[in-house]
Amino acid sequence: MQLRLCGRGPHNRYVPHTPIAHQPRDSQDVCRIREQDPYFAGTLAKGLMILQCFVSDPRPHANSELARRLGLPRPTVSRLCRSLQTMGYLDHDERLDRYFVGPAAVALGYPYVINTPLLGPLRLPMQALADRVKGAVSVGVVMDLDVVYLDTCAWEGGTLKRPGVGAVRGVLETAMGRAGLAQLDAGELQRFLDRVRSQRPEEYARCRDNASESLAHYAARGFAVNMGDSGLGVCAVGAASRIRYGSRRLLFNCAVPGLRMPARTLIRDVGPQLAQLVALCDRLPVDR
Repeated sequence: MQLRLCGRGPHNRYVPHTPIAHQPRDSQDVCRIREQDPYFAGTLAKGLMILQCFVSDPRPHANSELARRLGLPRPTVSRLCRSLQTMGYLDHDERLDRYFVGPAAVALGYPYVINTPLLGPLRLPMQALADRVKGAVSVGVVMDLDVVYLDTCAWEGGTLKRPGVGAVRGVLETAMGRAGLAQLDAGELQRFLDRVRSQRPEEYARCRDNASESLAHYAARGFAVNMGDSGLGVCAVGAASRIRYGSRRLLFNCAVPGLRMPARTLIRDVGPQLAQLVALCDRLPVDR
């Protein structure tokens, strides 16, 4: 159970707080969470949900699109977008009459990335592994139903698309996400899968069987496997470190072009090398 500072009354005091089960996706979620937690700031959540829309769909959006997607009144969206624009988190294209993400949103992520534990000392071995397998090695964390990439080292001689800092992929469709799922107990895992099935039925149907196989063999292998479920022609292995960044584990991913490497080679050669990298990560001292 976490503790949170409450500002009500003559004295600030800590009150017990149960974390929200998942991020709100629309106005109905905001109302439901507001009923559960009287300290939940609904207006702030609505503004942040507008920014979240650009994560899954990065193109410029009109107020009407955002209002329809979030189930919010258009005047409310207009006020929130104007406020976010004033703060630099959105920019407005007058010609298109659409909003897109502003520079303040990029700057906000910078402190998180530079404070990620062990990124500096791990870049050299991450690059070495990427060069050996002619692929890309990434580190990330889970955010709700997704993983967020915090850094990637890629083989410069290849054409494998490098996941940039801040890139988002579904937990269920990535090897590092599956490695994170392998750390959950049975009840937590089932609740997570139920949410994916409800909120992202296509992703669940596409990834369910291969993800189940990967999770079933994680303990014996020491890594998770993704044989192209992301639909990008890329296969990968993933492993979870014991290093935590706040409440989240650092997860590692090693991806290679699927047409160049058969599954048996990925499991026999690449997976153990990634597991060794993560073991190195777990042995390094972390400044707290």
